[in-house]
Amino acid sequence: MPERILVAMDDSPLGRESLAYALDTFPDARITVVHVAYPEIDMLPANASEVYDADPDDLGEVGDETARAVFEAIRDLAGDRDLTVTYLLGETDRRLVEYAEAGEFDHVVMGTHGREGLSRVLIGSVAEAVVRKTDVPTTLVK
Repeated sequence: MPERILVAMDDSPLGRESLAYALDTFPDARITVVHVAYPEIDMLPANASEVYDADPDDLGEVGDETARAVFEAIRDLAGDRDLTVTYLLGETDRRLVEYAEAGEFDHVVMGTHGREGLSRVLIGSVAEAVVRKTDVPTTLVK
């Protein structure tokens, strides 16, 4: 059974479902939840770091309403479960792959919107990119 689980979470029903799945499926694992934002360059304060040990109240100018909604959902779903929550800045797929590899996670759980055809080509798929670019076993929730 995997011990270190990374859950990629956005502000969507699938993001919440991904965390619920990880909590139910890996009850004894250490779970890290990560939210990635790709803010406009002018949003970043001059001293911004790329990684925050996330607390929505500490995000300052970099934090946005989406991040706050994600963190609220994490609190609601986690209950009294101790989770690590991280906020990353940058291109979502690239940052998730880097974080998954650097953190030596045993497993990644994330949602996929299940786009097909032209919309997937034009919009891209973060889930597909993560699966292709990392060797970490990944469960896609849809």
